[in-house]
Amino acid sequence: MIRNRNLGWSAAAHVFLVVTGRYWSAATYGQVGRGGKPLTPDLLADYAALLDVPAADLAALTEVPLPTASPTPRRDVTGIAELIRELRRLTTSRLQQVGDTAEPMRRQLPGG
Repeated sequence: MIRNRNLGWSAAAHVFLVVTGRYWSAATYGQVGRGGKPLTPDLLADYAALLDVPAADLAALTEVPLPTASPTPRRDVTGIAELIRELRRLTTSRLQQVGDTAEPMRRQLPGG
């Protein structure tokens, strides 16, 4: 599902950090994706947030329990999964235009 969003493991690790506020190495996500590392409840919650899939659904599919503490969603990244889904349809030049337009806007935000 990560590849369907045109994300490699390094890009996925960066997006996971932005979406969840938690950092795991790109290698960790790659190992989980290939089945070389077990999916933990915390990683399940991270994948659910990024993929915009209810964590309970992923837990049922993978037979991995939900984390004991629910992560607090970051309000500033609401809708990121939908944005990634839509951005994957853009050509490289269009995506560059979006980035060029968004960068000055990002600098205007508090902490930007």
